[in-house]
Amino acid sequence: MQRAALVAVVGAACVLCQRGADRIRFQHHTIASGPVTVASSPGYGAPVLADFDKDGDPDFAVLERGGKLVWFENAGKDPWKPHEAGELPVGQLGSLDFDVDGDGWIDIVVGGFWFRNPGKPRELPFQRFAYDASIKTEIHDITAADMDGDGQRDIVVLGDREGVYWYRIPAQPMANADWPRTVITRDVLNDADDIHGGIAPRGVADLDGDGDADVALTDRWLENRGRGQQWVKHPLPFGTRGPWGLSSRSWIADLDRDGDADIVIADCDQAGSRAGWLENNGQRPPKFRLHVLPDSAAGRRGSFHSLIVADFDADGDLDIVTAEQEDPKILPEGAPPRFFLWENQGGKPLRFVQHVILDARLGGHDIQAGDVDGDGDLDIVSKVWRAWTGSANAGKPHVDWLENLTRRR
Repeated sequence: MQRAALVAVVGAACVLCQRGADRIRFQHHTIASGPVTVASSPGYGAPVLADFDKDGDPDFAVLERGGKLVWFENAGKDPWKPHEAGELPVGQLGSLDFDVDGDGWIDIVVGGFWFRNPGKPRELPFQRFAYDASIKTEIHDITAADMDGDGQRDIVVLGDREGVYWYRIPAQPMANADWPRTVITRDVLNDADDIHGGIAPRGVADLDGDGDADVALTDRWLENRGRGQQWVKHPLPFGTRGPWGLSSRSWIADLDRDGDADIVIADCDQAGSRAGWLENNGQRPPKFRLHVLPDSAAGRRGSFHSLIVADFDADGDLDIVTAEQEDPKILPEGAPPRFFLWENQGGKPLRFVQHVILDARLGGHDIQAGDVDGDGDLDIVSKVWRAWTGSANAGKPHVDWLENLTRRR
């Protein structure tokens, strides 16, 4: 373990939003700067924010692009301690925290594998098991939902060279390297569709009000019929093709609190990203109307490879957070990578105000939210997929958290 990779938490000055600085406020801290175990690793995939050691606070796991799985033990505002958890033969992006074996300890699902928490994660590495030995390439998105209505969550994955599948977890998951797999769609493999990402972080849930989990997939949604065995495709008014095809982050939630499920969505893996929400008209099957979120910040957006929908200002409604990547191929123009929050101000039609919550020449990728410091509000934890040489971190990969100070004002 390269101890030099750790950096003490930076007591950086609070970064205020563009407007309403008296309301929305975050402070940046550094968890790690530079590769932790592999000197040549340019960044991290597979982020997971969960309490791995059962001490009451969320820890953070990442997969170094050199193959090492590392989890950082949460130490609040002190340096976070890294622990090697395992290794993968192929770099991966998608990940999920999930108690796979039902022993009460949070495990990690990544690629075609899952890593079993040993129960003493500070002392022992996680154990790696395959759940689909046929997967040989990157799984871009992983999430979980009850696909067959049996009351148990299943694993849902998307790989643009694999397909979109859901897996039922067997009674003895450690003894089975090939969990029962059901095809949702293989359209993502076709050149005409070429969907790189779309179901993460929470793009699988009930959209049509019939009690089962449907799938939001960038420019379409797939209606679950027959307990996850049959799927009907419906169009969505979103989706712009980028260098890797159609790609987005999605989150299903009742954003306007009218009793049906809407879709919050953001472009990713492309420059000029948009974020918006798709309003459910309540019909069966529903149709969706796109509302593009306001964008008043300077410059042209980069890649929004992150999405969180949650109540960050504790006013009872759902706000929206994203961040731009540092990837040199899809950087923003006219401004460095930044983190954004759209504050939900309610009303009909629903009104949002955009805030820049971090403007420090640092980007993020598949950011996570949780109460990192135990003060009752939601903080943000971030890492980079590919570090940018023009960043404040001088091109080194980094892991960060943004402390939410909004409720203290």
